[in-house]
Amino acid sequence: MVDGSIDASTFSVAIFEEQASNAPAGYGASFSNFLKDFVLSRTKLNLKANEPDIEISGKIIQYNTTPVSVQSDEVAALNRLTVVISVSVINNKDEKQSFETNFSQFSDYDASNDLANVETALLEDINTKLSQDIINKLTSNW
Repeated sequence: MVDGSIDASTFSVAIFEEQASNAPAGYGASFSNFLKDFVLSRTKLNLKANEPDIEISGKIIQYNTTPVSVQSDEVAALNRLTVVISVSVINNKDEKQSFETNFSQFSDYDASNDLANVETALLEDINTKLSQDIINKLTSNW
């Protein structure tokens, strides 16, 4: 991950609020921890609790499953888990690089599977995609 376009050396991630009523309990905290680890492993930024250069916070605003591939007998072959998060980034070194935006990602799974049995793997995939989206936005200078 190239992060040369970001003029910062430290960051923090607040625990994401769970506003989606059907999100699993604790998902906001687990996503926040995932995001911290992701940023640490893919950028030169260091985690700092007090007065970081970049402050990341957000909310889980949507968490739902929908059928995406319906067979001829009108039975879903695939279901899609979609997560939408609202992210607020405050860049204390360059206010022009601060932003608030929503990110949405999904992962499909075989409809014969119960969501509870595949949810952990789906969230790993979704969390990776969402975290990459956040880093891309952070480093894009848009």
